[in-house]
Order: sequence, then structure tokens, then C-alpha cells
Amino acid sequence: MPDISEQRLQEADLLARAVENLFRKLIRFLVGRISLVKLAEMIRHIYLEETELKLRAENPGKNVPLTRLALLTGLDTRTLVQVRKHLQLDQPRYRQQFLAELTPESAVVEAWASRIGTAGDRDSSAVLDYGSDDAGFESLVRSTIATRGITTQSIIQRLVDTKSVEQDRESRTLRLLVDHYSPYLSQDEPNIVNAAFSAISNLISTIEHNVAAAQDAKLYQRQRWTFRLDPGDQERFRQAMRSLLERFEQEAENAITPWEQQHYASGLVTAGVGLYYFEEDAVRDPG
Repeated sequence: MPDISEQRLQEADLLARAVENLFRKLIRFLVGRISLVKLAEMIRHIYLEETELKLRAENPGKNVPLTRLALLTGLDTRTLVQVRKHLQLDQPRYRQQFLAELTPESAVVEAWASRIGTAGDRDSSAVLDYGSDDAGFESLVRSTIATRGITTQSIIQRLVDTKSVEQDRESRTLRLLVDHYSPYLSQDEPNIVNAAFSAISNLISTIEHNVAAAQDAKLYQRQRWTFRLDPGDQERFRQAMRSLLERFEQEAENAITPWEQQHYASGLVTAGVGLYYFEEDAVRDPG
């Protein structure tokens, strides 16, 4: 039987692996849609907010000491004060700035659109030449972001891919087509992404409840899968599972409807079940 120190080491290792697995898949999905810098900033702010909420709930009516925040977040008190100041800023203004800097290319688009808004000749200011150090687009990029390690060509390619600019290779010019940058490559992606993160959020809410709940109060949480699927059967297996889920979806709809109130109102609870299919490539997922 392992001793206490070995058991705690195993528990810490299990937590680290679980978090890494979750973050790896999340980050794989976010690459190109939000920069590491902005993701880290968002996580830092949310972590601090949630830590304060937790400590206030444990000690109602009392101020949260910086020393306790420092202990739980791992941040020094000076950094905590700076992050708190950001959180206390005008939220709409801070959020707008955050979105404008979501990725390097989004910052470029926001700066470019801002210049167009203040320029007298919109058509001419919407077009910039590129391809040399003194070209308009290169000047815009240098004045907007730290370009070390980032080439203007990579930014141009991303802006073309997201249909943010129109590129004329013959005249070596770029025309801005949008007022705000979108990290999506198709019109369907925003709805798909919103549905995906809604499902992830709902599942985490169930897990969060079950961790603290008594055994008889835990919410239903199950998955069924196989490690022994022949790749040659993959497509037929998908179709079989889709048919199964579609039947469950209709049954769930029929079971939920009698419980629904006739009209929306404050104080009502959101509740339901989730159905989804998943696959994993064992070669791609490390660990």
C-alpha cells in the first residue's frame, strides 16, 4: 500500500494530466483564433475573479486579504493590485480593447478601420500598398503590434483567409473589407463554436456540482466508448451512433416539454441533458 506522500504525488499527477489533456484539446481548437498572450490575460483575470468569489463566499461580509489571494493564485501582491485595477476599469471599454487585440491581425484591422473612420477619403484610406519597408501596410503593422517574429506576409495571408482584406497581387495593394476582425474562416463557424463551448460549459457545471455533492445528490454523468474500433468500421459506426443519438434527442425533447413553463420569466432554471459523439486519435493525443 503506498504511503501518504506517494499517494498525494499520484493525486497531483492525476490532476496535472487531466488539466493538461483538457487544455491541450481546448488550445488546439483556439490556435489562430486567440493569441497566447490574450488567452493568458483572460485566464489570469478570470482566475482572480473566481478566487475572490470563493473567498467571499467562505467569509461573507469580510474583505478578501491580498495575502490569501496571493496564496491561492500564486501571484505576488503587486501583480494582484495591477490585475484588480484592470478588472475595475469600465468593463465595456476594457472588453472592446481586449477584443481588438484578440490576435495580432485583429489589432491591425482595428487600427486600420480606426484610421479609415477619421480619414476624409474613405476609399483611398481603405487601400494600402504592401511589399516594402516603407509601404503603407508595413508601416501600419509596425505601429500597431510588436513585429518581432511576425512577418507581414503571414498577417496578410491570415487576413485574406478570413476574408478581412482583398489582395491585388499585380498592384501589390490590400483593400480592407470589414470594420472588425473575425477569427473564423467560414460563416458556419461562429454557431458551431458557440454550440461546442456551450456543451463544454454544461458538462463542467455537472462535474463541478458532483465534486461537492453528497452521493445521493450527484447529477447523472456517464459516457460509453470502446478502445477497440477497427478504422475500417469507423464510418458505419458513426452512422449507427448518430441514429442512436437522434432517437435519444427526440425522446429527450418529448420528456422535457411537459416540464416547461409557458413563458420566460426571471427565476427560472436552465436544465437539460447533452448528447454528443466523440472520437480520439490515439496517435495524436500524447500521454
